[in-house]
Order: sequence, then C-alpha cells, then structure tokens
Amino acid sequence: MSIRLAAIDLGSNSFRLEIGRIEGNEIICEHYGKEGVRLAAGLDSNGYLTEEVQQKALDTLARFREKIKDFKPEHVRAVGTQTIRIAQNNKAFLRRAQDVLGFPIEILPGQEEARLVFEGCAHRLPLSDKKRLVIDIGGGSTELVTGSGLHADRCESFHVGCVNLSLHYFPNGEITREGYEAAKLAAMAEFQEGRERFNSTLWDEAYGSSGSMEAICSLAKSFGMDSYTISQERLCEIRDAMIAKGHVDKLDFPDLHRSRKEVITGGLAVLHAACDALNIKSIKFSAGALRVGLLYEQLSRLNGNDLRESSAWELLRYSAVSEAQAKRVDLLAQKLLQRLFPDATEDTKKRLHWAALLHETGNLISHNRFHRLGAYLIEHFDLQGFSINDRHWVSQLVLGHRGRLYKIESQLDNETWAKSLLALRLASIIAHKREDIELPDFSLTQEGKRHWRLSFKDSSWLNKHPLTHFLLQREVDAWKAVQYQFDFEK
Repeated sequence: MSIRLAAIDLGSNSFRLEIGRIEGNEIICEHYGKEGVRLAAGLDSNGYLTEEVQQKALDTLARFREKIKDFKPEHVRAVGTQTIRIAQNNKAFLRRAQDVLGFPIEILPGQEEARLVFEGCAHRLPLSDKKRLVIDIGGGSTELVTGSGLHADRCESFHVGCVNLSLHYFPNGEITREGYEAAKLAAMAEFQEGRERFNSTLWDEAYGSSGSMEAICSLAKSFGMDSYTISQERLCEIRDAMIAKGHVDKLDFPDLHRSRKEVITGGLAVLHAACDALNIKSIKFSAGALRVGLLYEQLSRLNGNDLRESSAWELLRYSAVSEAQAKRVDLLAQKLLQRLFPDATEDTKKRLHWAALLHETGNLISHNRFHRLGAYLIEHFDLQGFSINDRHWVSQLVLGHRGRLYKIESQLDNETWAKSLLALRLASIIAHKREDIELPDFSLTQEGKRHWRLSFKDSSWLNKHPLTHFLLQREVDAWKAVQYQFDFEK
C-alpha cells in the first residue's frame, strides 16, 4: 500500500492543503485545496491576531482535519509563515490551532521557507542544469531564492507581500496610479538588500511560484497575452488596465478569480518591483511552491536523509570545536535520557542529539559564556531544515546546559524539554575531563512531578572521580533554585 503524505501551509493570505502519494521517488498529488483566510489582514495595530481572523483560521483547519485525521503524525507537516512569525500572540494561537488540526504546527524561518519553495518548484519543473531564480509572493512576505537542479544556494525572505501592500496602498480597494507607484517603491526599498545577491548575472531563468503570480498569468490570458511568460511590458499593460478600473470590485476580468481581487494590486506591485530591482526581463509561472517542498522534505526524512543532521554537523565543523567531545556528550546524554524517559519520541531524541553536538559551538566567538553565544548561533545561523521550533528547543538546551537555571526557567514547565536538559547537563558534567569514560551501573528515575533521582550502584567510581562527585552535588542546588528536586546518591 502506498504511503500518503500531507502538507499544510498556513500562509499569510491563504491556507493550503496538499495530499500526495509516494510512487518511488516521486509524489503524485491526490488532493489540493486552499481557502483564503487573509491572516495578514487580521493583525491589529499592536500586532495581535484578532479573534475574528483566528476563528476563521481555526474553522479552515477543522475542515482540513477531516481530510487527514487518519494520517500518522510522521506523514503530516504543517507550517506557519510570515504573519504567524511576527504575530504577538502566535504561541496562544498555535496552541488553539494544533488542538483543532490534531497535528503539530511549526513556524518556518524566512530562509527555510525560501529553500522549501525552491525545492517544490524544482520538483514540478523539468530538470535543468540552468541556474534558476524563484520569486514567491506571499501575503506578508516575498521569498527570493536561486539554485540549480533540486537544491537552493541563496535564500532570503523580504517583509513585503500582496496583503500588507494592498491594505496600505490601496485603501478601501481604490486603485490609483499614485497608490500603485508608492506600493512599487515600497517593495523596491525592501528588495534593495537583495540586488547584489540576486542580480540577473547570477541566474539564467526566472520563475514565480505564488498565487499572485498565477493570478497575474490569468490576467495576461484575459488580455490575450502570452500567459506563460510575463515581461516588463506586460506588467505595465496589466497595471494600466487595473488602474483604469479604479476599484477592486470592478476587476471583472474573466480569468481572475474573485478571491484574488482584493490583493492582486499589491501582488502585481511586488512582482513589478522585483523585476525592476533585479533586472528581470521576463518571468514564468511554476506550479510548485512551499507545500510541494514540504512533501518532498518529508519523503527525504522518511528515507533517512534528514537535512537537519547535515546542517548541525556543518555548524559544528564551522565552529572548529572538538567533534570527539561533542560525540562523547551526545552518547552520554542519550543514555541518560533513555533511563529517565524511555518513551521519549524520536523528535525529542533528535533535538537532544543536536544540542549535544552543538553545545560548545559558542567557543567560535569566545570561551567566556560560550553557552550563551552557542544558543545565539543556533537561533541565527542558517541551519537548513530546522524550523523556528527546532531552533528554539535546541538553542535553549544549549543555553541551559551549564550554569544557573534561572535563565531558562520559563522553559522548565515543559516536562519533556526539562528532562532533555537534565540529560544534557549531567552528560556535560560526567564528560568534563574530555576523555572517554565508562559509567558504572546507575539509575536515573522520576520520583514525582519536578523530582528526579540519580544513583550509582558502585560508590567507589565516584571516589575515583572527586570532581565529578562535587559537580553532581552542586547540581542538586542548581535545580533546587528553580523549584525542582534533584536527588543524587552514591
């Protein structure tokens, strides 16, 4: 029986669900659906998602759940993008959204979103050795990415999209030339930083992968133009036709879907600005995009090729710290977690593994407070494959793996994370001599809520390792300071 995968994109304009069936190394689409939620339009003046837009989003996710309720957790990946990234109440919203959907929802960093967009497009386009530029215009951000074959090499996300631009420069749906030019200039200002990295000398052909790009191609078809290739001249003609209409309600072009009317002007201005800024003479539509990239990323992980693993090793080697010590601490941490938490999920084990590998990377910058610097690197280094959720979980483990625990106290209410932290702290203590070590028989158990016990069957081992003994005794006080009880017995 073929495995079916599901990808859910909680975009700033639309929510999308695609279900695909694995056939060899390909994924065949079995179902695709989208609903216009306009999440970006639901941010209030303080940056909070309104209750109204949250409820609309939850209703959409409830309908998606009906399609995927029988899927295994490892066969579903749901992600949020720009608006969820910046919403002040994103954590509270995600808790509600996950309860309704029945599956975890990750937040993607902008660069990771761009990488997955490219992968999705590459799988839906003919194979080519040419260097490709892909532009994905979302509701709240636009991703620019270049690459060849199936792999991206330059990924960036810019904070301008079809919804936020439409709301700001075309108020009440009015379309004026002044508003359009102002919107285009605002978008060009965002793309200034990308001019050098994405200029036309660095790629051979350009593609647009978004709903906005698809709608612009539909408009071109309505005007009897070539709808497969959009030139600068065609963009100007479409712009003039929309300005002549004067209002989004009057955009009665036969091939423009009504759900796109409110945001098409902003989308066109973004595309026009990108073409001007990057000297794009013509651009084609690609049907891939983020959700397809998510499906192929899942397939890769199921086949044992997790990009997060190679990204963690890349940072480890870049930081030039001891690989032997990283492996040593990892081995000990996994052994400790197994004793304390034998039912830990694979995701929990993997995140602890990456934290153990990267716990000393801050030494790249300074040996003083390297745990804080390591946490910063993990949060901000381009770790391909890592969601914001992954980064934060791992970085906070690195931050908390030594020293006092007050700095990560807010994380300790998550029992799974707290158990992972205990395993990492104990592993780094036991491996402090930076040499291979054989532990005697021990037990590490949970005695109650916020109460753990470590005991060694052979007390003579600790007598031979007095500094380890001292550090473990000090660990008792560290946990007591944050209302945890850690008992250590010989």
